[in-house]
Amino acid sequence: MTNPYGSGPHDQPPNSGDFSQPHQSSYTGGFQYPGYQPGQQYPGSQNIYIGYEGGQLPRNNGLAITSMVLSLVAIPFMCGLWPGGLLALLGVIFGHVAQSQISRDGTRGSGMATAGLVIGYCLLGLFLLGVLSFLAFGLGSLPFLVGTAGTSV
Repeated sequence: MTNPYGSGPHDQPPNSGDFSQPHQSSYTGGFQYPGYQPGQQYPGSQNIYIGYEGGQLPRNNGLAITSMVLSLVAIPFMCGLWPGGLLALLGVIFGHVAQSQISRDGTRGSGMATAGLVIGYCLLGLFLLGVLSFLAFGLGSLPFLVGTAGTSV
């Protein structure tokens, strides 16, 4: 029986020789693999959120963000020593409080709190090194202290 409407764009071409043609899908225009059903999802392509109901992630801890920001802002202020040291100390304090809150209530931000702690402790070490070097080498060279130690009136 022949097709009364002629050959359509999705009909298989006539067989030329003994070469078999792969099956073409009627709605995509492409080749269809054996065993594939249109609209079928493969097991590896599903979005699965484990441990959170409804797919919502817990919120970030505000103190962890504050710790990281304070520690990063302290870097340019380390030239003046005092503001940088104070900001680094606040970054360390907020980092420890944030880590205790994260472990207690399960909010996110552990990495930010750790970054704030590491940067803050490094800057505090530099701050203490600067204070100690000032006390050891710079105190004797201050103009108001030079020449006043051994004078008598």
